[in-house]
Amino acid sequence: MKTVFRLLLLTLIFMLSACSDVWHQRLYEGIRMRNDGLKTPEERAMSPSPSYGTYKKERETLNK
Repeated sequence: MKTVFRLLLLTLIFMLSACSDVWHQRLYEGIRMRNDGLKTPEERAMSPSPSYGTYKKERETLNK
């Protein structure tokens, strides 16, 4: 019984770690969409929000 619990726990940890990058991307995109919804069309045209890929590249260059 103890071994089965450990195996299930280990499987759950691996599954959650595999989804971590997708989770961050979806959170960022959700916040970006919300913020874009609060802007007027003129504001969106003048300063569009960066995509997650652009955001991630900027973060990587800042962390170096």
